[in-house]
Amino acid sequence: MDHKDYIHPAEFSADDYAEIDDPTGFESELLSSEVADQHFAVIDPQNSLRARCSVWWRDTPCLHGERVGTIGHYAATDSTAGRAAIRQAMHCLRAHGCATALGPMNGNTWRSYRFIVDRGTAPPFFLEPTNPDSWPVDFTACGFDPLSWYVSEINFDIANRQPELGSLRQKMDRLGVQIAPINVDDSADDLDGIYDVVCASFRDSFLYTPLDRESFRGIYEPLLQKIDPRLMLVARHAGRVVGFVFAPPDYLQQARSIDTIVIKTFAILPDKCYTGLGRVLIVDMLHNALDMGYTTAISALMHTENRSQKISSDCAGPMRRYALFAKSLTS
Repeated sequence: MDHKDYIHPAEFSADDYAEIDDPTGFESELLSSEVADQHFAVIDPQNSLRARCSVWWRDTPCLHGERVGTIGHYAATDSTAGRAAIRQAMHCLRAHGCATALGPMNGNTWRSYRFIVDRGTAPPFFLEPTNPDSWPVDFTACGFDPLSWYVSEINFDIANRQPELGSLRQKMDRLGVQIAPINVDDSADDLDGIYDVVCASFRDSFLYTPLDRESFRGIYEPLLQKIDPRLMLVARHAGRVVGFVFAPPDYLQQARSIDTIVIKTFAILPDKCYTGLGRVLIVDMLHNALDMGYTTAISALMHTENRSQKISSDCAGPMRRYALFAKSLTS
């Protein structure tokens, strides 16, 4: 059958999706939980999915003071269909007054975003987004260009390669900062403190959007049930949380012995007195990981301009590269 016989992106709902044969393994509940403003799909006459995407134009990030729309939930088994879906999404965002389209991004940076653009040889890891190599090409074919770059780095020898501390531990001891595993008996209280740190630490970050406290808990509480508290350390000072690091095991290694942790998130209150606390948290967490039998650490999904990437590069090497794409909708 010729492409032109069926490539007409159409709006669809979560209920419609239940009737579609989607070979891409999409978690359909995301259509509702991630509250996209519209969904599009290209379906062939056998009711099989050829491409899909969702768009968001409300509650999205700002870029250069302009309103941004995002394109996420993208998948395509057919590049022609995929590009048709992307163009339909762009048309929709333009009609709703968006000056720029970002993709892939499921609404904001709290959810899945970015494409792998330089895969390397390492296997996928826990909590890493993945995509076929053709999907970034579909976006660039529709006029998108890379907007920002991200990397994951890997340290195969955490026993001997750790960030240098110098006198930082003594500095934190003098200040009275205490580092301990998250309190599993009262994790809600610690999560409230961690939420406050995240909001303060990331508020000036690229493409940051606020997230309410309950939604934040909804992200982290399920993850806490999966990890040993020694891999989620919390720094406290004068009775409040001032920093944390979260490094779950790489559960994608479950088919074999898990020897790797994934340093997913760490944040420190943006106060000059806490400069260097991130390094201390990471070193303490690496010591815990060693005691638990782990040998390798992945520093995951870091913006290339972030401080975390500079800390990681002291002891880890390149593993994977990602990009977020953008296209002006006003020209």
